[in-house]
Amino acid sequence: MIDKTIEITAFLKKHYSPGTIEDTQSDFQLKLSEVLYLLFQVFPNECIDEYDLHQILTSIGYKPHRKGPKDFVYCLKEL
Repeated sequence: MIDKTIEITAFLKKHYSPGTIEDTQSDFQLKLSEVLYLLFQVFPNECIDEYDLHQILTSIGYKPHRKGPKDFVYCLKEL
């Protein structure tokens, strides 16, 4: 697996900021797997996994938000 942690962190910081359910468009209220899918449009597939992505997101201020009875999402606001 190619480690792209630093590049992905920089990409997220450059293009998005943490949001909340109330101030983020529903298209950008994403489950962890959906954030990975978004990133894999830019970075090589499987360059990080869900655990690594969770670590990256929490280190730059993102928090999981409950959406519905079972789902947690990360809210990305476009810059």
